[in-house]
Amino acid sequence: MTGRQIPTPRPELAHLPPSIHGARDYRVLAENQLAADDVLDFSSNANPYGAPPAVLDAVRAAVTPSALKRYPDRDCLALRAALSRHTGNAVDTLLPGNGTAELIQTIALTYVQSGSRHVILSPTFGEYARAVQLAGGQTVDVRSSPPHFQFDPDAVARELQRLKPAGVWLCNPNNPTGQQWSAEALARVQRAAPQALWVVDEAYRHFTAVPIAAEDAPNTIILRSLTKDFSLAGLRLGYLVAHPAVIGTLKTVQPPWSVNALAQIAGIAAFQSESLVWQQRTLSQLRRHAAQLWTDLRALGMTVLPTETPFALVAVDDAAKTHRQLLARRILVRDATSFGLPHHIRVAARRPAENRRLVDALRDVFRKT
Repeated sequence: MTGRQIPTPRPELAHLPPSIHGARDYRVLAENQLAADDVLDFSSNANPYGAPPAVLDAVRAAVTPSALKRYPDRDCLALRAALSRHTGNAVDTLLPGNGTAELIQTIALTYVQSGSRHVILSPTFGEYARAVQLAGGQTVDVRSSPPHFQFDPDAVARELQRLKPAGVWLCNPNNPTGQQWSAEALARVQRAAPQALWVVDEAYRHFTAVPIAAEDAPNTIILRSLTKDFSLAGLRLGYLVAHPAVIGTLKTVQPPWSVNALAQIAGIAAFQSESLVWQQRTLSQLRRHAAQLWTDLRALGMTVLPTETPFALVAVDDAAKTHRQLLARRILVRDATSFGLPHHIRVAARRPAENRRLVDALRDVFRKT
């Protein structure tokens, strides 16, 4: 048809970084003639014990024709009440969402002004920079230093005082490094940029032995995930904690019916006492499994970077090559090149027998290299 052209996208999309994540990439699996269950996944930082039995029972019971034909509660009233009872935060300070990725974009679309400067403490989760840039903001990486990629709070504070950003985005404990900010260190860097919006992602807070919550302040938004520790990635569920005025503004931007009915049911069941006991027990076991895995990898001569979580960066000569070699053995690890770390893979510990398969595969890979 003459005179008709492909629509022109917003200019912010021209330099938008690609969205690269861990977990199974179904396109890559198809190219390698593999099904999802054919690979053992060490690339995704999730509880390998699966969802709590009480959550599975609740979701199964909820799958009825009448329940599926109804729209979900767009205000998530029962879920927010369950979150409030569990966290101690008031209901009007809580906002559930379709995973933290959606909430990150909602924050950016609400608060990132065109041309405003936002500091990303990196290497870290790539969706912070994507969301800021999509909203028209500018990102500045304040990177931790090799060889261990641990942030120096004093150095970060000096950079924040120099840059005077409109926003600061960080992950605690950090993905992919596993570094945990102490409450004192986090408060120190926050004092260096009191004018900024602080977005603190605590998706992995329960993976550490001593979870530390960010300071409850009007300029701070705290992100939390239910897909990691409760192994609910397929349902997409997270929430944020913020000042009631911030919650009210975010709700005007968030898509309606953001959290589906089954995800709301699963979230409510996750905060039952038996599910919380399951969570604490399995994550405690996972931390022990991880410690043994790091010992076994070091015994192979590999360098495992210091971490406070059951996932860690592991140094290799060529991350992309190692990723391909392990995938050929039906094992998936995270190629950390997308974090700007082409000589590291990220490994998330699993159960002991599965961890032994990874160690054996890596021994075989490096024997033939």
